[in-house]
Amino acid sequence: MLPESFTDPHRAYHAAKRRGMDFVTLTDHNTIRGALEIAHHPDAFVSVEATALFPEDLTPVHVLCWGITEAQFADIDRLRPNLYELVDHLCREGIAHALAHPLQRVGGDLTPWHVERCLLLFGVWEGRNGARTRAGNEMAVRIAGSASPAYLAKLAERHDMAPRGDGPPALTGGSDDHGLLDVAATWTATPPARTVPALLELIREGRTAPGGAHGSTQALAHAMVALAVKANAELGECGVPAGLRHIVGDLVAHPLPGPPPAGEADRVGREVMARLRADRRMVRRWRRLGSAPDDAARAHARLRLVTGWAEEQLLGLATGPSGGLVRAGLGGLADRLGWLLGSAAMVAPYLAAAGYHASEARFAAQVGAEFFGQPMPEEGPVRVAMLTDTYDELNGVAVTMRRLAARSARTGAGITVVAPGDRPLDSPGLVRLRPLAWTGVPAYSDPGFRLGVPPLLDLVDLVEARRIEVLHAATPGPMGAAALLLARVMGLPFVATYPTELARYAMALTGDRLAAELVRAATGWLYRQADQVYVPSRATATGLIEEGVDPARIVLFSRGVDPVLFHPRRRSRLMRRRLGGGDGTVVLSVGRLSHEKGLLRLAEAHRRLTAAGAGVTLALVGDGPARADLERALAGTPHRFLGPLTGEKLAEAYASADCFCLPSETETLGQVVLEAQTSGLPAVVVAATAAAESVEDGVTGVHAPSSDPAALAAAIGGLTADPARAAAMGARAREAMLARPGWDEIIDGLAASYAGLRGPRAPRPRPALEWEPAR
Repeated sequence: MLPESFTDPHRAYHAAKRRGMDFVTLTDHNTIRGALEIAHHPDAFVSVEATALFPEDLTPVHVLCWGITEAQFADIDRLRPNLYELVDHLCREGIAHALAHPLQRVGGDLTPWHVERCLLLFGVWEGRNGARTRAGNEMAVRIAGSASPAYLAKLAERHDMAPRGDGPPALTGGSDDHGLLDVAATWTATPPARTVPALLELIREGRTAPGGAHGSTQALAHAMVALAVKANAELGECGVPAGLRHIVGDLVAHPLPGPPPAGEADRVGREVMARLRADRRMVRRWRRLGSAPDDAARAHARLRLVTGWAEEQLLGLATGPSGGLVRAGLGGLADRLGWLLGSAAMVAPYLAAAGYHASEARFAAQVGAEFFGQPMPEEGPVRVAMLTDTYDELNGVAVTMRRLAARSARTGAGITVVAPGDRPLDSPGLVRLRPLAWTGVPAYSDPGFRLGVPPLLDLVDLVEARRIEVLHAATPGPMGAAALLLARVMGLPFVATYPTELARYAMALTGDRLAAELVRAATGWLYRQADQVYVPSRATATGLIEEGVDPARIVLFSRGVDPVLFHPRRRSRLMRRRLGGGDGTVVLSVGRLSHEKGLLRLAEAHRRLTAAGAGVTLALVGDGPARADLERALAGTPHRFLGPLTGEKLAEAYASADCFCLPSETETLGQVVLEAQTSGLPAVVVAATAAAESVEDGVTGVHAPSSDPAALAAAIGGLTADPARAAAMGARAREAMLARPGWDEIIDGLAASYAGLRGPRAPRPRPALEWEPAR
């Protein structure tokens, strides 16, 4: 059996032939036992991957030795402690050999000194290793390509060593498979050869080229899982329930021992198989894979499909209906915790593999930077995954996300918005992931607003496939938490947007100070982890600084508004009638009808204005959990509920009103205030809030001294009593909004702000503006 793989050599040989290989060899670490078992085949030969040491500091490297005899292996094994003596012997004996995975750390960090000597020692390098990252393989190829005859001559003089070649090393490829999943996924191509000796001669002549796949997080994770299952099976301790052993053995390409006596584990296995067969979507996908070619891609796709399904099912058992698999009472808590840990166990190998590959890629970049004297420059915009919990909803964050996704798709800005969705989608600017579970927002009574628990396995795949360089949490919910987790595991920069005053929301919704403080502590911790925090206003920045966020990490990311869509010319008689205008004055408020927005105080202010005979109609655009309370509070007053409006209808509503009011104290910007002012309306906002930063008091609107109903009524009444003054303020408000940066300029600035984060040790950028207390 092959050490480190538990793979039968005969199965490995036949799998390689089935997948199209002309010649097959096995290069286990420091042993040829497996290779000898297939040596009787005319198209197979004995080889080894020998661990050799630089005698100066005992740094190890791996040396591939092909087409050897048992006697030659004995010599190789004896000479391994001294790399120079080993290479001299291989050259004297005419043994085809190469430096394996040149930039992998196999027990000590390589330095430019080691790399330079490897260029002198080896005329052949493994340029593509099927277990190593693309970044590591490509950097090794780039370093090998630098070995011009002139450069080798300089290295020879510097190290007092004769070079083994007269130019760049030839390149080979190998699968480095340890679990029978990736056999023949990576290979060495040569000109046609009829016999093993002819093939070896072509390798010695350097007439080779690597082919096939680079390593991937998925492949490494699956190898880890397969090795664990096989190792337990070899020890006779297979923990896989009897009902699942056939499918698991098929997935890991290793037969599992017969079923143990029936028991609880066997019952669970039968239940899982029943669920699997009942999932029609899963069955269809499995059958489609069954008709695909039997290669490494199919093996990994099947394993990935099953582990993803298991992750979702286990999380569902932990959080939803049990289907009889969770006991009643306190015992059920332990059961659910067990299922939750099981779901985490499905993800753990992928996270471990992602972390390892990210570390190896950073190491390869470091070696390359030291070797060439400067980092290898990245081309194009920084590749960013922006994870958001909201995309389809009617709120300012969702509007921004849709803008970012559309512009990135149109211009190739490098930003990929990642959002939960019932139907998966993979497009240039937007990726929708089907959540493992949907959950409501605690203390928020609107069932239409849900948070999706993201599938971490899909996120790992996305980060790797799109070669993401920065993870951006657009919201602090489950998607934002996943962004932080992946950033830490994969060693990527983590940035976050502060979109919502969650602690104030919690206080307004629950009235529980302890709950609000817990939310404040949790969100403060999250934002203190970020390399950069994007805020839409100075007031928001001031609050974050008070929570301990480093001011040097805070960057202004404001919001734009469409001056063509939101325009006074969209004023409409029909919309005016819908708003209840007539000959009176219409005060408009737009947003979710939720208690944290301060709308009940606005309703009381409106009642006071009505009692004073102001002739004002309050029009509310939006919907939400506070609607019933607002209907009761506004009973007997002139008011209209228009429900949610978007696009041109929303623009008509703005343009057809006379005044706008946002009574909220919890906004981080107030996108609706920008839209209202661009539409030519004066705005009433609460002083000393983020929304007040967009309104010049007495010029483009009015700052109410507080959100108290009396203060709001006085501010609104002062405008509605003087229509000419209100109209002049509205005109100046539009002028002020037209002077603001547009969406394109704002998004370009956001993309540029990521540049300082590119690279593993990039310095943090300077703050985008000087912070001072908001006024």
